[in-house]
Amino acid sequence: MNIIPFEAVYNFRDMGGYKSRDGRAVKNGVIYRSAALGKMTKADKERFETLGVKTIFDYRDNHEAQNNPNPIFPYAKYIQIPAKGNHAFEMPTNAGGKDFYKVVSPEMFREFYAQMPFNNASFKELIATIQQPKNLGLVHHCAVGKDRTGIGSALILLALDIPEETIMEDYLNTNVHLRPLVERMALTIQQDYSDQELQQFFALMSAREDYLQAAFDAMDNRYGSKTAFLEQEFGLTTEKRMQLQDYCLL
Repeated sequence: MNIIPFEAVYNFRDMGGYKSRDGRAVKNGVIYRSAALGKMTKADKERFETLGVKTIFDYRDNHEAQNNPNPIFPYAKYIQIPAKGNHAFEMPTNAGGKDFYKVVSPEMFREFYAQMPFNNASFKELIATIQQPKNLGLVHHCAVGKDRTGIGSALILLALDIPEETIMEDYLNTNVHLRPLVERMALTIQQDYSDQELQQFFALMSAREDYLQAAFDAMDNRYGSKTAFLEQEFGLTTEKRMQLQDYCLL
């Protein structure tokens, strides 16, 4: 996993290098995952332009995207489809939603993960998009690149036949890359939060194994296997998965 250092974008990684079950590896420069791109500096934009990105896929809600708009790159196609689904809580933005961490519990978050992979217009479009080689390299992102992007990354890597333990590792790596952001956020809120609320904040800002595992378990419980899940939710037949793998793996 190659972290690409930006001045004002967190958690930007090339998803290349992961080994599939048949021993091939995901190509570099094909799929990137990231937190929001809106704060890019001039140097960040210049670096971004060297990455070969053709598609920017944004999982955020409309109000999040309006609060922190993506920079415009004329050569990149921009797709924004909210991935949160019909969950009652509103995702926090730099302009609001500060009580998000007080009202959303880790249990609610596990349930959020367990629901996200199913009947989700955003992920359906994502999987359709990556099956067209002309759309790659693709960067997919949400606000901090952890939850919605975590599920999106898991779906892509499952389709590429990357083992689940590797997918979990990719997800948990987020904790390292978000630490500076989380610590900075904690400083700004701690005077308004009780100890318990602060603990909840850290739980929600963490990539936790039980969150992603809830999504994996739900796939198996509903469909019997990840293979059946990918085929029935996304039309990823064995043949389509092989085509995708042949393009994305070395």
